[in-house]
Amino acid sequence: MIEIFDRNTMELLFTYPCDTFRGKDLRELPLRGANLSDQDLEEAVLEGMDLEDTEFSNANLKKANFTGAILIEAILNKVQAQEAKFHYIKKCKLSTWAGANISDANFTGADLEQANFKDVTAHRTKFICIKSFRGAILWNADCSGANFSGTNLNEVNDIDKTGLILNEAIGLE
Repeated sequence: MIEIFDRNTMELLFTYPCDTFRGKDLRELPLRGANLSDQDLEEAVLEGMDLEDTEFSNANLKKANFTGAILIEAILNKVQAQEAKFHYIKKCKLSTWAGANISDANFTGADLEQANFKDVTAHRTKFICIKSFRGAILWNADCSGANFSGTNLNEVNDIDKTGLILNEAIGLE
Protein backbone atom coordinates (compact mmCIF):
# COMPACT_ATOMS: atom_id res chain seq x y z
CA MET A 1 0.00 0.00 0.00
CA ILE A 2 1.13 3.55 -0.79
CA GLU A 3 0.14 6.56 1.31
CA ILE A 4 -0.15 9.77 -0.70
CA PHE A 5 0.10 13.12 1.06
CA ASP A 6 -0.66 16.72 0.08
CA ARG A 7 2.67 18.30 -0.88
CA ASN A 8 1.95 21.53 1.02
CA THR A 9 0.03 20.46 4.15
CA MET A 10 1.34 16.88 4.46
CA GLU A 11 -2.27 15.82 5.08
CA LEU A 12 -3.00 12.22 4.01
CA LEU A 13 -4.97 12.39 0.75
CA PHE A 14 -5.52 8.65 0.26
CA THR A 15 -4.00 5.20 0.56
CA TYR A 16 -3.44 3.32 -2.69
CA PRO A 17 -4.03 -0.45 -2.37
CA CYS A 18 -1.06 -1.55 -4.54
CA ASP A 19 2.72 -1.42 -4.02
CA THR A 20 3.35 0.60 -7.20
CA PHE A 21 1.68 2.92 -9.71
CA ARG A 22 3.61 1.26 -12.55
CA GLY A 23 1.34 0.72 -15.56
CA LYS A 24 -1.77 1.82 -13.66
CA ASP A 25 -4.57 4.09 -14.90
CA LEU A 26 -4.58 6.88 -12.31
CA ARG A 27 -7.22 9.14 -13.87
CA GLU A 28 -9.74 8.52 -11.08
CA LEU A 29 -7.35 9.44 -8.24
CA PRO A 30 -7.28 12.89 -6.54
CA LEU A 31 -3.69 13.79 -7.46
CA ARG A 32 -3.91 17.60 -7.67
CA GLY A 33 -1.39 18.93 -5.13
CA ALA A 34 -0.18 15.45 -4.20
CA ASN A 35 3.41 14.53 -3.40
CA LEU A 36 4.42 11.72 -5.75
CA SER A 37 8.17 12.18 -5.27
CA ASP A 38 10.25 9.02 -5.69
CA GLN A 39 7.24 7.00 -6.93
CA ASP A 40 7.37 4.49 -9.79
CA LEU A 41 4.85 5.71 -12.38
CA GLU A 42 6.43 4.00 -15.39
CA GLU A 43 3.78 3.56 -18.11
CA ALA A 44 1.11 5.07 -15.80
CA VAL A 45 -1.87 6.82 -17.41
CA LEU A 46 -2.45 10.40 -16.20
CA GLU A 47 -4.04 11.59 -19.44
CA GLY A 48 -6.15 14.75 -19.16
CA MET A 49 -5.67 15.07 -15.39
CA ASP A 50 -5.45 18.31 -13.42
CA LEU A 51 -2.04 17.89 -11.77
CA GLU A 52 -1.59 21.50 -10.74
CA ASP A 53 0.86 21.88 -7.84
CA THR A 54 1.68 18.14 -7.87
CA GLU A 55 5.25 17.08 -7.05
CA PHE A 56 6.97 14.28 -8.98
CA SER A 57 10.62 14.95 -8.00
CA ASN A 58 12.90 11.94 -8.57
CA ALA A 59 9.96 9.84 -9.82
CA ASN A 60 10.16 7.26 -12.59
CA LEU A 61 7.85 8.58 -15.32
CA LYS A 62 9.31 6.54 -18.20
CA LYS A 63 6.68 5.99 -20.91
CA ALA A 64 3.97 7.58 -18.71
CA ASN A 65 1.05 9.23 -20.52
CA PHE A 66 0.34 12.85 -19.54
CA THR A 67 -1.44 13.76 -22.80
CA GLY A 68 -3.62 16.84 -22.30
CA ALA A 69 -2.78 17.12 -18.58
CA ILE A 70 -2.53 20.38 -16.64
CA LEU A 71 0.87 20.79 -14.96
CA ILE A 72 0.72 24.37 -13.63
CA GLU A 73 3.36 24.80 -10.90
CA ALA A 74 4.08 21.06 -10.96
CA ILE A 75 7.54 20.02 -9.76
CA LEU A 76 9.26 17.43 -11.95
CA ASN A 77 12.86 17.96 -10.83
CA LYS A 78 15.21 15.07 -11.63
CA VAL A 79 12.44 12.82 -12.97
CA GLN A 80 13.28 10.01 -15.36
CA ALA A 81 10.70 10.61 -18.09
CA GLN A 82 12.26 9.00 -21.16
CA GLU A 83 9.68 8.26 -23.89
CA ALA A 84 6.88 9.85 -21.83
CA LYS A 85 3.91 11.42 -23.60
CA PHE A 86 3.45 15.08 -22.70
CA HIS A 87 1.83 16.10 -25.96
CA TYR A 88 -0.95 18.66 -25.93
CA ILE A 89 -0.36 19.55 -22.27
CA LYS A 90 -2.88 22.33 -21.77
CA LYS A 91 -0.90 24.37 -19.26
CA CYS A 92 2.56 23.98 -17.80
CA LYS A 93 3.09 27.50 -16.44
CA LEU A 94 5.74 27.79 -13.73
CA SER A 95 6.44 24.04 -13.75
CA THR A 96 10.02 23.05 -12.93
CA TRP A 97 11.89 20.21 -14.64
CA ALA A 98 15.42 20.96 -13.35
CA GLY A 99 17.82 18.09 -13.96
CA ALA A 100 15.11 15.88 -15.50
CA ASN A 101 15.82 13.32 -18.21
CA ILE A 102 13.09 13.79 -20.83
CA SER A 103 14.97 12.15 -23.71
CA ASP A 104 12.73 10.74 -26.46
CA ALA A 105 9.66 12.30 -24.77
CA ASN A 106 6.91 13.86 -26.86
CA PHE A 107 5.78 17.45 -26.13
CA THR A 108 4.06 17.99 -29.50
CA GLY A 109 1.51 20.82 -29.29
CA ALA A 110 2.15 21.43 -25.58
CA ASP A 111 1.85 24.82 -23.89
CA LEU A 112 5.26 25.27 -22.20
CA GLU A 113 4.93 28.95 -21.32
CA GLN A 114 7.14 29.85 -18.32
CA ALA A 115 8.28 26.24 -17.82
CA ASN A 116 11.75 25.80 -16.31
CA PHE A 117 13.83 23.22 -18.19
CA LYS A 118 17.16 24.12 -16.52
CA ASP A 119 19.80 21.38 -16.85
CA VAL A 120 17.45 18.88 -18.53
CA THR A 121 18.61 16.11 -20.82
CA ALA A 122 16.25 16.13 -23.80
CA HIS A 123 17.97 14.03 -26.47
CA ARG A 124 15.70 13.43 -29.49
CA THR A 125 12.75 14.96 -27.63
CA LYS A 126 9.85 16.17 -29.79
CA PHE A 127 9.09 19.85 -29.22
CA ILE A 128 6.98 19.97 -32.38
CA CYS A 129 4.44 22.80 -32.88
CA ILE A 130 4.76 23.99 -29.27
CA LYS A 131 1.81 26.27 -28.49
CA SER A 132 3.95 28.66 -26.42
CA PHE A 133 7.55 28.78 -25.21
CA ARG A 134 7.26 32.38 -23.89
CA GLY A 135 9.18 32.91 -20.68
CA ALA A 136 10.56 29.36 -20.64
CA ILE A 137 14.03 28.72 -19.21
CA LEU A 138 16.40 26.41 -21.08
CA TRP A 139 19.66 27.08 -19.20
CA ASN A 140 22.21 24.36 -19.94
CA ALA A 141 19.50 22.13 -21.43
CA ASP A 142 20.95 19.41 -23.67
CA CYS A 143 18.52 19.18 -26.57
CA SER A 144 20.84 17.22 -28.87
CA GLY A 145 18.88 15.70 -31.73
CA ALA A 146 15.60 17.26 -30.53
CA ASN A 147 12.91 18.17 -33.06
CA PHE A 148 11.66 21.78 -32.93
CA SER A 149 9.66 21.69 -36.19
CA GLY A 150 6.90 24.30 -36.21
CA THR A 151 8.09 25.77 -32.89
CA ASN A 152 9.26 29.34 -32.41
CA LEU A 153 12.32 28.94 -30.21
CA ASN A 154 12.76 32.73 -30.45
CA GLU A 155 9.95 33.06 -27.87
CA VAL A 156 12.59 32.09 -25.30
CA ASN A 157 14.74 35.09 -24.34
CA ASP A 158 18.41 34.78 -25.28
CA ILE A 159 19.45 35.03 -21.62
CA ASP A 160 17.17 32.06 -20.85
CA LYS A 161 18.93 29.96 -23.51
CA THR A 162 22.39 30.33 -21.93
CA GLY A 163 24.28 27.07 -22.40
CA LEU A 164 21.50 25.50 -24.51
CA ILE A 165 22.91 22.57 -26.52
CA LEU A 166 21.27 22.02 -29.91
CA ASN A 167 23.72 19.57 -31.56
CA GLU A 168 21.97 17.83 -34.47
CA ALA A 169 18.61 19.37 -33.47
CA ILE A 170 16.18 19.72 -36.35
CA GLY A 171 13.43 22.17 -37.26
CA LEU A 172 15.27 25.23 -35.98
CA GLU A 173 14.09 28.46 -37.65
